[in-house]
Amino acid sequence: MNRTIGSRMWVLTLSLLLALTVILSACGTSNESKGNKEGNDSTSTPEKVGQSEDTEKAEIPQIVKVSILNAYLSNTAPKDDGAVVTETERISGADLDITWVPFNVYNEKLNVTMTSGEMPQVIMVENPFTTSILNGISSGMFWELSPYLDEFSNLGAFDEQVMKNLAIDGKMYVIPRPRPLVRNGLIIREDWLKKVNLELPTTIDEFYNVIKAFKEQDPDGNGEDDTYGIMFYEGAIPPDIFAWHGAPNNWKVEDGKFVKDLETAEYREGLTFVRKLYEEGLVNSDFPVVVRNEARKDLYNNKVGASIEALDAVVPYYYFQMEETKNFFDLTAGHPIENKSFSGQGHWGGAMIPKTSVKTEDELRQVLRYFDTQNSPEASEAFTKLVNENESKASEEKFNIDDLKNLIVNNAAMYPPGDSETNVMLKSRMEEHAAVSVADPSNGLISPTETEKSEQLKTILTDAKIQYVLGKIDTAGLDAAVEEWKKAGGAKVAEEFAELYKNK
Repeated sequence: MNRTIGSRMWVLTLSLLLALTVILSACGTSNESKGNKEGNDSTSTPEKVGQSEDTEKAEIPQIVKVSILNAYLSNTAPKDDGAVVTETERISGADLDITWVPFNVYNEKLNVTMTSGEMPQVIMVENPFTTSILNGISSGMFWELSPYLDEFSNLGAFDEQVMKNLAIDGKMYVIPRPRPLVRNGLIIREDWLKKVNLELPTTIDEFYNVIKAFKEQDPDGNGEDDTYGIMFYEGAIPPDIFAWHGAPNNWKVEDGKFVKDLETAEYREGLTFVRKLYEEGLVNSDFPVVVRNEARKDLYNNKVGASIEALDAVVPYYYFQMEETKNFFDLTAGHPIENKSFSGQGHWGGAMIPKTSVKTEDELRQVLRYFDTQNSPEASEAFTKLVNENESKASEEKFNIDDLKNLIVNNAAMYPPGDSETNVMLKSRMEEHAAVSVADPSNGLISPTETEKSEQLKTILTDAKIQYVLGKIDTAGLDAAVEEWKKAGGAKVAEEFAELYKNK
């Protein structure tokens, strides 16, 4: 009997030792996973987004905890149990602690937070080239991410031009929030095109003929001479027009030197073309002073047939206005005129990681793994499905797509969502423009003089361009404005850009 009890005790002891060995082994594996440089490959979610073969076998997904400061555009902040947050957590394999701030006071809140030093693990920034952010980078406040891009391959998979546009002194500090490389394009009333029996223009001459017909051929059919061709506002001449004429995007690099766009023959050719449109009444005469939303009323009030604006924002805006005015018509977006366009930044800032809250490389890798998973092909597909399903819901059931776009760092919500005829057309046009776009060579370069004198320098040239279009100055007046701009600091900006460009 004693022998039996002893045998049982021996079996029990052996079982306990084996169980303890398994538990300790599992703990060791868990700790190694958290500190492992390859941790980005082991990220998993309840749907196994971005999982490796090993973690597919795991019963419980490894969740990354991340705290974030971010802006919202809705009337109220997204709820913790709402789709924007819960779906981002599900797809990205994360437990998020988000401090939401209204968009209109976000930059103020961001500056206060940076000054206090009490920052979350991630701050989302609209523009990393502001003085406060640049000072923070120079003081070592933020992690440089360049050394980790090979380790986290999805973070190095963003559009090359976007990465260049966000680089600061050739280094990456920001994980991009992607936006279309080109958003602007020609918007035209399709019913007016049919009325004047013309097609979408693809050349400058065809564009001119279209907007001239919109003024002269009574496209609204009311028998009165009360329409015009294209709408401008707030003294801004759409840069697309200069792209059509072969002008540089802001700056031209020539023999290593930076030449301002207004100094080139192509830009002045485009400006002279705009002057012609103004003289012939094809553009609204009040464009130097009229505010945007007042000017836009002309489009849905049957006064004008074309505009050059952000396709993904403005076309839906006009359809919304149609519900108010009960004046319904079809809008279409044009192809790139002369097969040319200017590219924008391709981003709306992005995520930066402060060293005050993320103190070690192991902690940094945990945060980077969250973003790396989020930009994986599997996660992008899941977010795209989420966005498209949201588009098909009743309006009262939808979440605000802009709040999701501001939170994530993949391109799933970059273009108009869903498969409606209008949104498919808009996406196609925006991709057409991006394919032939010309970049601004000063993107990512930080000129101290421009940072200090940006508004003053911009005003000198903007005023001169408007005065030229209105016929109040000639080319000699433009030359005088360029000289004034150079003396005020423009020449110094060109020198600083040229020096920085050598090392870009």
